[in-house]
Amino acid sequence: MSDSKTTKPITRRASLQAGLAVAALPFSGIFASYAAAQTKPATKVLDFTTTADIAKAEQEGEFLFYTHDSEPAGASVVEAFARDFPKIKGKYLRAQNGALFTKVLAERSAGRYVVDVIQFSEPATALDFQKRGGYMRHVSPQSEFYAAEYLSNPVGDFFCPGVTFAGICYNTDKVKPEEVPKNWKDLLDPRWQNAMSVKQSTSGLQFVQWFELKKLYGGSYWKELAKLKPRGFDSRAQLFDRLAKGDDKICGLAELAGYLLQKEKGAHIAFVAPPDGLPAGTLWNGVVDKAPHPEAAKLFVDWLMSPRGQNHYQTNPFFYYGSVRKDAPPMPGGTRLRDFKLLAPTAAEMPAYMAAQESFTKEWNAMLGL
Repeated sequence: MSDSKTTKPITRRASLQAGLAVAALPFSGIFASYAAAQTKPATKVLDFTTTADIAKAEQEGEFLFYTHDSEPAGASVVEAFARDFPKIKGKYLRAQNGALFTKVLAERSAGRYVVDVIQFSEPATALDFQKRGGYMRHVSPQSEFYAAEYLSNPVGDFFCPGVTFAGICYNTDKVKPEEVPKNWKDLLDPRWQNAMSVKQSTSGLQFVQWFELKKLYGGSYWKELAKLKPRGFDSRAQLFDRLAKGDDKICGLAELAGYLLQKEKGAHIAFVAPPDGLPAGTLWNGVVDKAPHPEAAKLFVDWLMSPRGQNHYQTNPFFYYGSVRKDAPPMPGGTRLRDFKLLAPTAAEMPAYMAAQESFTKEWNAMLGL
């Protein structure tokens, strides 16, 4: 656990949005239910509104945030919140998506309720947690700025604070121009044996890539890639550090956000956006049931949904997540999500996607020798 410290062309957009309609549930009347559930008066603070009791939140004085993001990312977001609300001390704990889910379930089974806000990196986990009664119903006044597919059904359990997506990345000192992969099938070239990195099975985005490329190329794709013995790592920071140092020639799951951060440091790396599309992962964030600091948790979520929090997620180099807020400005570099061809499970595919988790974990761990 870490305390906040002072540290320094339209493409498959419609398909992605369908996939983000978490659980393929009907959303007709969702905003009517939002209005009905919004019974608490909203208070304007700074430049956004919240239904949290700010005085109580400051009396609570702290909250604990579970996140799949990196250590620097977790620290940066609670620090940004603390700059706006200095009387509330944010703490965070980070783990990959699957490990995070296992941890919170074990705690709750033992009757331990320690976390206030939790963020998962893919929809199936958020839905599973919802079915287990894991969320506190908090209908934020910021919900009106989000389309239905980016909110839980019913509204108030969780929302989508951003989208991340991945292509291929390579070390320009280690890979000759004529060897540069142009599409996902080029990763099957024998030259990448023992020279490629990927994420471990606990990664939500890795699960999405496995599912989407299996749809495109069939099950044989991953069997062929397994022969090349890729190395699996826990975080994108590890992937890009290794790539920048030349420990690996190529990264088979290279998040654009991680690439931009490493490139800003002067790394000799390059990014490839395969024409078949880029696997996209949605984040899902909500207040946890029986949160020990409920008002601070609500305030944090409302802040994260607001332009202030969304600006942090979209522009901070430890995130660079595309915002789905209706009034969000372009991402760094002037691009928007609709400028990329993104691959994600459609609404109709969501049951199959959720059912495939066990098969993915087994196959992926076997490929990595775990």
